Amino acid sequence: MEGKRVLIVDDDRDLCEILTGHLINIFDDIQVACCYDGGKALQEINFGGFDYMIFDLNLPVVDGIELIRKTVNKDGNNKAEIYVVSGNIDSEAQKSLDQLNIKGSIHKPFTYQDIYDMMKGKA
Repeated sequence: MEGKRVLIVDDDRDLCEILTGHLINIFDDIQVACCYDGGKALQEINFGGFDYMIFDLNLPVVDGIELIRKTVNKDGNNKAEIYVVSGNIDSEAQKSLDQLNIKGSIHKPFTYQDIYDMMKGKA
């Protein structure tokens, strides 16, 4: 994942820091940006250039499912891999995620190994 850009969207600032630390430990030469609500995330996504995006589902302003829908429908995001890290992946949410064809998902709380496996395609 060298030279890649990652966007993390979660309203829990501490979790964003933890996840950022995990990603920096797992991969060489990455840039990580964090947003704490779906509205700010959409602004960041409009600037483009993210290779990987990690979204929570329970977000203020724009929820995670809607954020994913808007992201996958925006030109230029077709190559970005989208992952979900959330404590709220119920059967309805999972059905929506399956339809949106995201790359992977894990439930909170998560471990370093969970993140590693998800991002390396083992989840």
